[in-house]
Amino acid sequence: MEECVTIDNLPYEVLERILTDICVNVEDVVSCSVTCKYFHGVCQRNSLWKKKLSQHYSYVYQHSELVWKEKLDWKSKYVSLYRCKKKLLQCILALSRTFVWSMYHDYEWPDIPRRALTLYETLFTEELGEANLFYILDECHNIMNTGPQCMDLTLKYYAGKLYNHIYERCVINSEWKKFIAQPEESLKYSYEEGLLWVVVSLRPTHSEYDINKVKLSLDKLACETLKYIKEKYPDNPVSSKMENKCDFLKGCSSFWKGEHCCDIVQAVHHVIKHKSGFKINNSLYESGPDHYCIDQVLLNRKGSSKLLLIIESCIADRLGVHAEVHKNITDHVLDTWKLYYVGQDGVSGYSNACDLCKKDPSSLRIVLNDWQEGQTVDAAGMCQAIIQQIVFLAECWLKGERWQAGEPVLYDLLDEETYNQPIRLLFTAWQHVEHWKMSRLYHYMHQLLRVNESHQTLGKLLHLSILLRINSKLTLEKLLNFRRRMGQPPNTMRDLLRMLASVDKRARTRVSELKTLLSTAIASYSSLNPLASVPWPHGWPGGEMVQKRRVDRKSWQVQFAVGEVLEQRGGDLCVVYDWDSMCVESEDTLVLMGETGLAHGTDQPFYRVLTDGGSARYLAQENLRHARQPQHLRNPLIGRYFTAFIYPFYIPNPQKAYEYPEDANIREQNALTLKLKFAVND
Repeated sequence: MEECVTIDNLPYEVLERILTDICVNVEDVVSCSVTCKYFHGVCQRNSLWKKKLSQHYSYVYQHSELVWKEKLDWKSKYVSLYRCKKKLLQCILALSRTFVWSMYHDYEWPDIPRRALTLYETLFTEELGEANLFYILDECHNIMNTGPQCMDLTLKYYAGKLYNHIYERCVINSEWKKFIAQPEESLKYSYEEGLLWVVVSLRPTHSEYDINKVKLSLDKLACETLKYIKEKYPDNPVSSKMENKCDFLKGCSSFWKGEHCCDIVQAVHHVIKHKSGFKINNSLYESGPDHYCIDQVLLNRKGSSKLLLIIESCIADRLGVHAEVHKNITDHVLDTWKLYYVGQDGVSGYSNACDLCKKDPSSLRIVLNDWQEGQTVDAAGMCQAIIQQIVFLAECWLKGERWQAGEPVLYDLLDEETYNQPIRLLFTAWQHVEHWKMSRLYHYMHQLLRVNESHQTLGKLLHLSILLRINSKLTLEKLLNFRRRMGQPPNTMRDLLRMLASVDKRARTRVSELKTLLSTAIASYSSLNPLASVPWPHGWPGGEMVQKRRVDRKSWQVQFAVGEVLEQRGGDLCVVYDWDSMCVESEDTLVLMGETGLAHGTDQPFYRVLTDGGSARYLAQENLRHARQPQHLRNPLIGRYFTAFIYPFYIPNPQKAYEYPEDANIREQNALTLKLKFAVND
């Protein structure tokens, strides 16, 4: 009779392979280690903990690999990181307690000041040393991507704020400095390194791309091209190269003569366009950032014409051809690029479209009758051109949209001709901004300013900061100097000067309070509850948060509660985060919101809501109704006010619950009433 084989009969290597799977978390590994002595031995292996640390803390792992060349105790390293998690969670939630949002004053509290986020940069220096920033980066990424999307919304919102701040400093800044620190001769044609930096700068998320995968994909395309050359041009000297050895070209000269370089460049184009099936994206509305990131272009085989041309240049370099990218002299954001090769014998020329491309009706048609001698595009110029084109496309998307209320188009407020508009107008416009679109444009424009410090880009970035309420003291001072250089009279900057004084005074108070919270290491989550602590300053310095109650007669007409998911006029969903017993906004604001011709006028409750499209609006009660099918909304601002979506409503975070203490009962009563009503109708 055959002996029964159990799991403890498996070798250590097999069990370790099972435990290193990404689906097995660290808690599972610890539970496994206490089952028996055999499993305990498996779970103590250093290679297992090295793999687990690389899965959950990739930036810390990369930093440790560079710093510690000798053997490292990876389990002790993981334990030290894990012990910091509780403290980090509490410190992130301290941001929610300190920077409370409300709408009671002319100037709502702006976005979190940079000096407040800077306090977190030294939070774990004693425990982790130089790996402090990398740990915060990894842990914030884990927080944002752990659990259901509709839970822990406040924690994820502020973790995202901290993540973007650390990512900007640790990854984007360091990678750009490393890129431009290359020798001038090497930097000029480092197209591949430039493309990898574009990937880092365009996606402010955890780095999912793998440099080795990108290089492997380019090597594979070079080998396919080599096979095609052997069939098409058997006399070409590059045919003697081994198919598994594609070298990078060193220097600024080719290995082959000009006529042979021409054949190689044509072969590269044929393989990319016709054999491998790479397609040029000609659609303005489908031109997302992925079409400018080399990892996604190589994966999806679709991208912008400029990026495909640079990929051809990278492959030609692997085959011994010095290929440059040239642009025409129009100097427009959508100017035409061509590939320019230089042979060993000095013979040079441009690559031309093949016969198949000329016959292809889907190919991009551009008349180049006036093309003469192009200008060389170096690697830094390539990065600038790609990001500039993305900014141009993002602006086109925003300018092409119209609000239901009609004109004006919101993004027109940022044009050069409207720099003379008062700052007050931008603050009014905040209430109907689609924040995720504007935030995405702000990020792209910030990267463009990094590679091209132009006057126009700086002006748009500063005004966009005000529109998104990223109005820190530093931003406001820059905007003030910018408007002075524009020659504006002092009386047009009165609001700006008042705002600067207010923001500076409040920021110092709030940052001081946050610093105290972080230094005392926050004993427990209860200290973050406003009901269990001293009321915090809010709005103007020295003021306290005002609670809105339903005991007065004016509030009896308020039908909806904070956290309820409602339907607007037209069927779009929204969630209430604030209400007034009667309208407190100006007539101009109501016109912009489309709240005109109201049957009950302005003497009715009004609600501040976050829409599913990403904007914040101010709507009358007669234009709202309970949603028949409530669901989690895609609005990036929801985490400021709510901690979770539990069908059919949102749960306010402690700060918002303190502000509206009586809305919880109304919210639950409405939910029960609607459930019974819809059940009867069905």
